[in-house]
Amino acid sequence: MVKIAITLLSLIMTGLAWANTPACFSIRDPDRKNVCLAMSTRQNSYCFSVKDADTKNMCLANVMQQKSYCFSIKLHDMKQQCLAQVK
Repeated sequence: MVKIAITLLSLIMTGLAWANTPACFSIRDPDRKNVCLAMSTRQNSYCFSVKDADTKNMCLANVMQQKSYCFSIKLHDMKQQCLAQVK
């Protein structure tokens, strides 16, 4: 699950996945769908629907561009990736 979340967020942040919102709705996994919607619409409300806490904090950090959410991530590698991505 964690590797999927990291890969998913990496692709979204580099703009390689889900260039538009309608594509997000075809994703079956609710967490992945909500991260996709949050990133494509830049609305943090979708992040709050993500069940995995680390993925939720990564999503919020990226959508809101606030590193403070990165510090709530428990997985070391994911926290470091978050800190590197958020400006």
